[in-house]
Amino acid sequence: MKRVVFVSREKDQFAELELMLARNDMRVEWSGTGKGLLSLLSNTPKGEWINLVVVEETLADTDAVALIKEFIPQSPMTNSVVAGTMDKKAFHDTYEGYGVLLQIAPKPSTADADTLESTLKKIGAI
Repeated sequence: MKRVVFVSREKDQFAELELMLARNDMRVEWSGTGKGLLSLLSNTPKGEWINLVVVEETLADTDAVALIKEFIPQSPMTNSVVAGTMDKKAFHDTYEGYGVLLQIAPKPSTADADTLESTLKKIGAI
């Protein structure tokens, strides 16, 4: 089963995404901090990985930009999505080269979940 980690201060923030991922046989885990995500990544057994990280733009201990820059060298095959509000150009300029699939609304809707599902299917992640 594929693993997804939501990095967020609020568990219900990604409820629509969680439903879509469950339909696609993906197991969801939670971390309230960037440090927690890094711990999950470092404690993942060799030969396994986290397939997708959905990270809130601003966390208690870091922000999405710093967190993604830190975890990508440790887990380069992990896809990521940012829940934020940057305009398209700033988002592109900030995350270019870090493998971020897309930006979704801070509290994603069913339409955001559908967009993510379509994107994951296009890249063969589900």
